[in-house]
Amino acid sequence: MTGQMVYEFLDPWMIWAFRLTDNPYVGFAIGIFWICLTATIIGELCMAGVYFLNAKHFAKINRDMVSHHNLSVQAIGVKDKAAWKACNSIANEAFGKNFFSHIALFASSLWVVPFGIGWLFYRFGQVDFSVPFIGAVGPAFIFIPAYILTRYLFEKAKPWLPLFRFIKRKIRENEGEDNMLLFSDLVKQDEPVPGNS
Repeated sequence: MTGQMVYEFLDPWMIWAFRLTDNPYVGFAIGIFWICLTATIIGELCMAGVYFLNAKHFAKINRDMVSHHNLSVQAIGVKDKAAWKACNSIANEAFGKNFFSHIALFASSLWVVPFGIGWLFYRFGQVDFSVPFIGAVGPAFIFIPAYILTRYLFEKAKPWLPLFRFIKRKIRENEGEDNMLLFSDLVKQDEPVPGNS
């Protein structure tokens, strides 16, 4: 299937939003929002799918990170410098694995974006978009900041969306309820219990 055929297939699903109003500026804003929202939702669902296909792997990475971090904090609590260095080194490695695995997971949500930009060029590539102080720009110049804003707003709305609330709960269950110790927890452990002398 060629790129042209892909965009022809996508066209009816995308163009309707641009035609909701007779005002071309309002219609274009609604259309851009629709494409950004569609790309965001599909991307988020794909990211959840990738996560659950690798749920055991992500759970192990998270457990290792929390466990080694807590051991390093506890080593500080008992003033064991050698143990702290060893645990902290392993904890840093676990943090790195967790960080990069989540970067890769996030990247799995972005594959839809090139299709959105490609369709905009397919439909509006011949249109001159002019931005004050910048001049002529392409559709991607408008789409990318709109996509970032839509993704940010969607992230804020997710706690109120039942499907995404369910996904978040399942991820939390998969990764366990273990909490990372804070250095302030060491102070609390050293505080005398009221009533004890």
